[in-house]
Amino acid sequence: MKNNYWKYLFLLILAFNIAIVAVVGFRITQHRDQAVLDKVSQVKGATKLAAVSTTTEQLNTLINKYLTKSQNDKMSYKFYLADKAVLEGSYQLFDTEIPLYVYFEPYALKDGSVELKVSSISIGTLGLPTKTVLNYIKGTYNLPSFVTIKADDQELLIDLSKIEIAKDTFFQADKLDLKNGQFVFNLMQK
Repeated sequence: MKNNYWKYLFLLILAFNIAIVAVVGFRITQHRDQAVLDKVSQVKGATKLAAVSTTTEQLNTLINKYLTKSQNDKMSYKFYLADKAVLEGSYQLFDTEIPLYVYFEPYALKDGSVELKVSSISIGTLGLPTKTVLNYIKGTYNLPSFVTIKADDQELLIDLSKIEIAKDTFFQADKLDLKNGQFVFNLMQK
């Protein structure tokens, strides 16, 4: 009778593991609507008020202050610029901290938006498929309205014109030079 107890416990754990694999497999293979992702808003009639120049250290501080406000209990992250742009995060799973790394190449687009081309994503040292992870993030997380994920192109678009600094005032990216640590943003008014 004692042996039957362990058999049932084993079958229960096996069924639980199969259910988890089935749910994860189902969620990963689902497609999302891609129609909106190709649109980046263009602001017409905006006037340049000033050019704001910043260093790598200053920009890292600014971005991380913004990220600190939007963190939750399960996940924490920081962003830093070096040779590449890196989003480093950690996720708590069963009281174990799981590290997450996303490497980007940033570009300033003609409309003032910032394109972050994803070069790699990993959990610890385990590389993950970029397109699959971006589709998962897009479908699971409530991202700010100014962030658009284009999983097929493996990129994120940050529409700076949607981040209002003051009434009808926003920034546009003009120059993003990681190699020399020079970043220029235009302060614009609608």
